[in-house]
Amino acid sequence: MAEVGGRKPGPADVGSADAVMFCGPCKNVQATSFCKDCHEYLCSTCTDHHEKLGITKTHQLLKGAKFPSFYPTRKGLTSESFEKCNDHPQEDVKLFCKSHNTVCCVACSVGKHKDCNKEYIPDIAQGYTTGTEYSKLQSDIQDLDTLGAQCQAEIDRCLKEVNALNWGEVDKLKQFKTMINEYLNNREKELIAEMQQRCDRDTSLLQDIQARLKTWQSDLSDARAKLHSHQQSSYKLFITAKRIQPLVDQLQETLNDMQQQTRYQHYELVKDDRIVKILADKTGIATVETSSKTTQKGNWFRLTLKGIVNEGPLSIFFN
Repeated sequence: MAEVGGRKPGPADVGSADAVMFCGPCKNVQATSFCKDCHEYLCSTCTDHHEKLGITKTHQLLKGAKFPSFYPTRKGLTSESFEKCNDHPQEDVKLFCKSHNTVCCVACSVGKHKDCNKEYIPDIAQGYTTGTEYSKLQSDIQDLDTLGAQCQAEIDRCLKEVNALNWGEVDKLKQFKTMINEYLNNREKELIAEMQQRCDRDTSLLQDIQARLKTWQSDLSDARAKLHSHQQSSYKLFITAKRIQPLVDQLQETLNDMQQQTRYQHYELVKDDRIVKILADKTGIATVETSSKTTQKGNWFRLTLKGIVNEGPLSIFFN
């Protein structure tokens, strides 16, 4: 499981049968037994737990006269080979709790995973890369990458259509403006502002989603890189895969949320019927009438505006 626990002899004691051996999990407590299966020294308390735990109760413990003052480590596994426990930084991650689908150290095993079904990671990690679980994890990451690209394409399409919609409707408004008198300018500005506000709102929403997607893509890339960096070590690959699985699940939920929010509100410029009728009427807007007032210079002509100055001739209806 790990490098043989805490041997602490002085310089004169190196290789001596009288060297004091210390418990691997406890570090500073003298060992009373040695587990040949775990390759670890244990104190009396840890020995009791070791003999009671389902996963270790069948292990061969060396006690008394059989207690070794030196024992070689498992080939290829030194203390540096193991990952450290997140909850117990001094402990090596050696066990996989099948009950909670998580990796843990001996201290975790004795504590919150005491009654769980556990396995020794170096024993089960060897074939992990050829198993269906690892294959599915890689497939899920690839699928998420593809879906992320589709989400980006949808965002790009929506941004393009939002922009085209805005300028198309503004152009309609400007064309209609040229057919009516100056008093429509203020109304025109109000309509442009209203459309631009909706465009800005939808653009801002899509850009926020796009920013989230970039972070999402970075997290996905990090997950893939972590898996790739441990291809040569099935042990580390197994632990890394187990640690990033919750992130992959969260990435799936985040992507679903972004896909649900990638949309915009459609709107359309509708010309006011009253103005359309006025423009079609040859007597619309104003008439030229002969005034009853006369002068020596001749008749005065009066320009009379029809009663539409205080009305709002244009409206925008939103779906």
